[in-house]
Parts: sequence; C-alpha cells; structure tokens
Amino acid sequence: MAERSVKDLKINGVGQASGGVYREIQTEGIATLNGDIICEVLEANGTLKIKGTIQAGQMSFNGTGSSEGLLQGGKIELDGMLKVRQDVRFTSLHVQGMLQSKGSVIGETAKVDGALKLDGNAEFETAEVDGQLQVGGMLNAGNLKLDLEGPCHAKEIGGEVIVVRQRKGKRLLDYISPMWASRLTVDVIEGDDIRLEGTKAEVVRGNSVVIGPGCEIGRVEYKEHYEVSPQASVGHAEQK
Repeated sequence: MAERSVKDLKINGVGQASGGVYREIQTEGIATLNGDIICEVLEANGTLKIKGTIQAGQMSFNGTGSSEGLLQGGKIELDGMLKVRQDVRFTSLHVQGMLQSKGSVIGETAKVDGALKLDGNAEFETAEVDGQLQVGGMLNAGNLKLDLEGPCHAKEIGGEVIVVRQRKGKRLLDYISPMWASRLTVDVIEGDDIRLEGTKAEVVRGNSVVIGPGCEIGRVEYKEHYEVSPQASVGHAEQK
C-alpha cells in the first residue's frame, strides 16, 4: 500500500488552518494555526499565532509570533518578537529581537542580539548574548559570553567559561535610573574560568576568577587564580 504524501500549507493575507502534519508551512500576513503542528519547515512573515505545540526541523519567524504550547525545533531563527507560553527546545537558536518564554529555554547553541527573557531555566552548551538576558531560574552553559545592554539577571549561573562584559560607553538609560542600568544581578556564579564586569553577585566560585570594573561581589572563592580591579568591590576573597 502506497504511503500518503505529506502536504504543504500556505497562508497569504489573513487566514487560519487546523493542526496536523505538514511538510512545509509558509505564512505571509496574519495567520493562525489551530492545534498541534508537526512539520519539516516553518516560515512565517508577519504575525503568526500557534494555538498548540509545534515541532519542526527548521523554523523562521520574521515579525511577531506567539505559541501556546511547546516550541521545539532543530534550527530556530527569529527576527522580531516571539512569545511562548511553555518551553523552547532547539539545536541552534538565533534571535534578533526578543524571545520571551513562560517556561525554560533549552538547546545546544544560542546567539541573541536583543533580549532573551524567560520565567524558567536556561540550558545551553554555548551561548552568546549581546543585549539583555533575564532568567527566572538557573542558567547553565558550557560557554557563556554576555555583553551587557540593559538590566540582566538570573538566580544562579553555572558553566565552564563565563565572560560578562560592559559596554565602553554608557547609554542614556544608565544615567536616568539604576534599574535600567546595564548590569548583571545574580545570587551565585560558579564555573572554571570566570571573567566579570558590571556584575553584582553574592558569591562567585571558580578555578580562575577575574573581577573587573563595575563589579560588586560579596564573596569570592577561587582555586588557582584571582585578580580584582581597583574599580570593583569585593567583600571577601578566599583560596579554597
């Protein structure tokens, strides 16, 4: 018995479609997908609402979007704003704009030029963020590089290499209010190689720890190497 071919879906203008299994989904304009979706490729230009979960090998969002369920893909690219009510899982993620999640964001490689805001945890093998990173829970990354642009926070950060850098020049919002300043606020940072600027933390633990300008650290625990900038404040440092 011959296998049925999987159909494509195209929406132009204003339209909607039911959930199901598709090969390729393309939307242009204002589109709504009602129900759970499985597809190989999703390309959305304009506004897309997903009223269910979605699993796709490759996803591209250009504009604004929302998903009420799990968003799971191999490669996810976002140019605009996307709001997800559950977890986001991926192999690679590239954000130019803002990704918001009520759940956790979990994947291998993430590059964010803009903002990543989530209520849950974040887990990456490699992450580069140029902008804002706001994590309600734990942030774990094998390699994390964060260039601060606005307020950033997490409960705890763990990883192998953790680098946090401040921009050389201040933004207008940095002068207006401390709450909008480009700064990372976190309870605990723990890793192998840690280099920080513009960070406020209660505890920093690492093998090699470098506390740079603009840092306010309660306690540093290090194994091999420690240095601190004269433009930083450290309450207590101890070699373990």
